[in-house]
Amino acid sequence: TEFNISCRYRGVFHVEKNGRYSLTRSEAVELCRALNSTLSTLEQLKKAHELGFETCRYGFVVGYVVIPRINPYHLCAANHTGVYKLSANTSDRYDAYCYNATETREKTCEPIEGLDTSVLDNQGEIVIDNADGSRYNADGTRLSGESSTSGADDENVGSGSTHDTTPMDTSIKRSSPSYYGSSTPVSHLPDHSSGGGEKESPKKDSDNEVSPVSPDISLATTADDFPEKDGRHYSASTS
Repeated sequence: TEFNISCRYRGVFHVEKNGRYSLTRSEAVELCRALNSTLSTLEQLKKAHELGFETCRYGFVVGYVVIPRINPYHLCAANHTGVYKLSANTSDRYDAYCYNATETREKTCEPIEGLDTSVLDNQGEIVIDNADGSRYNADGTRLSGESSTSGADDENVGSGSTHDTTPMDTSIKRSSPSYYGSSTPVSHLPDHSSGGGEKESPKKDSDNEVSPVSPDISLATTADDFPEKDGRHYSASTS
């Protein structure tokens, strides 16, 4: 079992298990506990986001499935910025956003060197891939070589390492915009309401136009913005 762990922003960090979208909500809670953390609340994630925390991954927080976005990108939260909340398929499998209350620094990429396997169902071999490229077994033994999430080739494509890296959808090229480090002001989007089925219908203002960044207008994604089970991720769009 392999866990990819991002940098921590005021204690909040992103975790993948064996690649993207493999955790149920209960497994996400369990994994955060194993990492001496709890599942992040929305408010904790928002504070991290204000410090520059950004990913291109749907992940569980308490009560929601979200993506924190700073830079708009069409394959990440349908080009939205802010803390984007998924309003459909929220009982499916996603990643996890954990919170370590003892980590008070604004940002740190120091490695996590072990975890508590007693709270995990899986007692097999575990590898922790850290944002700085270091790799550890669950018992704290450092492994040789760097993780696949580090290196110049991955620069600007991931989730919180020193190179701003985390494995992402194969359809997103390495030249895509950085997922971290921007101090660009952000607007938090309101909750999105489903328009029926998998697709959601945007609400329009009196001029029948939809602005992708206005905090006063509810926006929605097409079904293609939802994670694909076969590993593909289709280009999202907004109405």
